[in-house]
Amino acid sequence: MDFSTLEALKPTLISFQTLALLVLFAGIVWWAFSKRRKGKFDDAANSIFNDEDEQQNTHQGTEQDRAGANKK
Repeated sequence: MDFSTLEALKPTLISFQTLALLVLFAGIVWWAFSKRRKGKFDDAANSIFNDEDEQQNTHQGTEQDRAGANKK
């Protein structure tokens, strides 16, 4: 196989690569928006609101500094 054969195959290989990436992208989008994932995404979206409640509850016990050491 010489250089001219590779140059002739280049558009075909680029077409297959483009098609493969399009199929991969469509698969990822389908996976991300499937109904099985909806609950996990809703939980993740609402987790910011849950963190505030959890942080308020943890301040009643021992406090921790940024390094994780317990404060008295």
